[in-house]
Amino acid sequence: DQDIDFTQGITDGPHTRGFDFSFIIPASLDFPPYVYIRNGQITRNVTLQSAVSFPGFLRNGPKGRDLQPEDALDDLTAEATAYIHERAERDQPFLLYFPLTAPHKPTLPHPRFVGATKLGPYGDFVHQVDWTVGEVLNALDAAGVADNTVVFYTSDNGSYMYRLDAGEEDHVSDATIQSFDETHHTSNGAFRGTKADIWEAGHHVPFFVRWPGRVRAGSQTDETICLTDFFATAAEIVGASLPRDAAEDSFSLLPLMTGKPGWERAPVIHHSASGMFAIRDGKWKLVAGNGSGGRQNPKGEPFGRPYQLFDLSEDIGETTDLLGKSPDTAKRLEAELERLRDAGRSR
Repeated sequence: DQDIDFTQGITDGPHTRGFDFSFIIPASLDFPPYVYIRNGQITRNVTLQSAVSFPGFLRNGPKGRDLQPEDALDDLTAEATAYIHERAERDQPFLLYFPLTAPHKPTLPHPRFVGATKLGPYGDFVHQVDWTVGEVLNALDAAGVADNTVVFYTSDNGSYMYRLDAGEEDHVSDATIQSFDETHHTSNGAFRGTKADIWEAGHHVPFFVRWPGRVRAGSQTDETICLTDFFATAAEIVGASLPRDAAEDSFSLLPLMTGKPGWERAPVIHHSASGMFAIRDGKWKLVAGNGSGGRQNPKGEPFGRPYQLFDLSEDIGETTDLLGKSPDTAKRLEAELERLRDAGRSR
């Protein structure tokens, strides 16, 4: 919007929501305005960014003169690591929230990573993300606070890259294709679908924790958790209590992380880009709709019948719908889904 005065401060953001310091972009890096915002103030005057097609996907819009999309991840990493060193010199705890711009679109690996893999720009971009996380861990080591810092590393959703049958033209042969031949790469592993779908590829994401002396290296769990659980986990770590009107779907992961008894949580409810709900309770997952609810065909409709029921302990790829074989389980989960939605909370 050319009518926006980019010299004015931002009236709402991390700097008004409890963060002592913030250096951010307004949204994912494929949405304008492409600007850096430091403590509520846009850092430079703007020019105009023209649209670019995939893989370097950008939309028309204002762009700060100090923001180059290929450099954004490096710029943010430099700010994050500098913050770690600065805060490590103080004798008080700190929280760093570092949402990465990659490997979300635009798929623009820095030139030094181009060709680092044999999987095209997307593969190179994922490789750069690995390097970026390493830089954060290295900063904690160099600042001397690694042994007293808990690190959470996760994602908000699965990859947007589709899976193709063997032999089809894909991202490796043509970087403009948002798909991989399954013999080259499977972005979402064994999971069905892509980002935005109600199926596992949309929601089943990596979740790593590093906490020397508290979380045993190499330990794993098959329990179902949710990103909402971070709130209650952080509160328990610092000894804070949860108000009843906050974090209504958050359960502390501390017992699970440290291998101590006491872990329990309500079933996890999630939904797709179109609002198709699912409920996960133990090994069972009920999808309250008749498709992906997102990008993968068939897309279906929220609450469209028939619903879908999967036993994820035996079928993580969601290949076999058990609705007809286990109707009582489906009815139980549907009732629980409605109960929790009506209650507006699961904690």
